[in-house]
Amino acid sequence: MRFNQTVWESLPGIMAAGYMQQLLHSRAERFTSALDAAGIPYAVCGGMAVIAWVTSANPDYVRNTKDVDICLRRADLARAIDAVRAHEFQFVEVNGIPMFLDGPDGTPKHAIHIVIAGESASKWATEPVPDLGPGVRDPAFPWARSELGLLLTMKLIANRTHDRVHIADLWRAKAIDRSWTACVPESLRDRLSEWIDTAEREYGDSPH
Repeated sequence: MRFNQTVWESLPGIMAAGYMQQLLHSRAERFTSALDAAGIPYAVCGGMAVIAWVTSANPDYVRNTKDVDICLRRADLARAIDAVRAHEFQFVEVNGIPMFLDGPDGTPKHAIHIVIAGESASKWATEPVPDLGPGVRDPAFPWARSELGLLLTMKLIANRTHDRVHIADLWRAKAIDRSWTACVPESLRDRLSEWIDTAEREYGDSPH
């Protein structure tokens, strides 16, 4: 399933938004199924992994995301390029970010964005991305996702506004609590504690 301009334009607003999320999940499934078939280790991270973890805890707090982030090891990147070629994913780098465009009309905004394990994800990151870990699977999702402790670590390292929102979503869904500060590197524990403080102060027991 790839983006179809005619289909998108035919849908009313809220259904068009749902169509974009369907495309996102289809893109993740097509890409990861090729990696699985080739035996390449990976982990879906970013907003898609947050969706999976929040869904498993309390789907009331699921929010949409706009792209697919996948963590790979640098040593496996060439194999991944070969594995997904038959699915028309095209490897490019945009502003130093490795990604796979989805088909000949694919755009960077809707690409599979690659996070390289053990390397810095951006020039602002203070620590490298942690290694993959074994990945987590369950019947509700067709792909391996980052272990929750590793996902928290990635979010804390990235330290952007939407990363703080994702932590709040995980906390509100009760996927994490304060005990999870022990599951991230010591250098990041105060940051996680502060973000949970903020979520507790701003949301508390709010039903919204």
